[in-house]
Amino acid sequence: MRRRLAELSRLTAAERRVLLVAWMLLLLAPALLRLRPLPRLLCSTRAGCNAAVDPGRLAWLVDVAARYAPGARCLPVALVTGWMLARQGTPATLRVGVARHAGRLTAHAWLECGGRPLRDAAGGDGYAPILAVAVAAQPLSSPR
Repeated sequence: MRRRLAELSRLTAAERRVLLVAWMLLLLAPALLRLRPLPRLLCSTRAGCNAAVDPGRLAWLVDVAARYAPGARCLPVALVTGWMLARQGTPATLRVGVARHAGRLTAHAWLECGGRPLRDAAGGDGYAPILAVAVAAQPLSSPR
C-alpha cells in the first residue's frame, strides 16, 4: 500500500488528474458502449481541454486506472484512451481484430498512435483487423 501511495505521489498534478478522469470514464464506458454506436462515441467535440500528456504515458495511466475499474477490458480501455487523446488534440486509431484461439473466436481492441500500438506491444498480432476507426478531435460547432 505504501509503495502505491509513493508511486501516486511521484505523479504530476496533470497525471493525477488524468488518472482520476480515466477511472471515472472507465466506469461509464460499458454503459455508453451499450447506448451509442462506436463511431459516435469516438467523436470528441472538446479539443484542447487538457494539458498535453505524452500518448504512451497517457495510455499507461489509463491502464493503471483500469486495474481499479470493474469490467475494464480492452475495448473500454482503448475507448477511454482515445477520448483522452482526442481531448488533447492527438489523433489516434481504434482497431478491433478477431482471431481463433483454441477453437474459439476471440476479439481484441487496441489503440494506435502514429501507426504504432499504445501500451500493447503486440497490438493486434495474431488478430485479423475487422474495424479501424479514427479518433480525432473535431472543432466545436460555431453558434448560430
